[in-house]
Amino acid sequence: MLKRPLSFDDIPLVLTVEELMPILSIGRNTAFKLVSSGQIRSIRAGKHIRILKNDLRQFLEDGGRLSGGTGTNSAWTDDAPAFTLEDDSCRVAKGGYDDAAR
Repeated sequence: MLKRPLSFDDIPLVLTVEELMPILSIGRNTAFKLVSSGQIRSIRAGKHIRILKNDLRQFLEDGGRLSGGTGTNSAWTDDAPAFTLEDDSCRVAKGGYDDAAR
């Protein structure tokens, strides 16, 4: 694991996910979840994910809440059909589950 910076000024302008981990004291899976969910905005350069220092600052100032944008994976969240538990309960109310669809 990389060394944890002592101040915000010590953080580079562009971070990798691995460099983000010690800053937030989180593991690899959590770091990737924050990025893929868009909670921390990121940019993709080929297969590489990069987090801008200002986007990390915004995440910290927002207290870790999603603030409008969805990082590199907007197609996963914004364009995906919405699914709620109500959809399932409506199917039950309309005559049960469609076993053929399973």
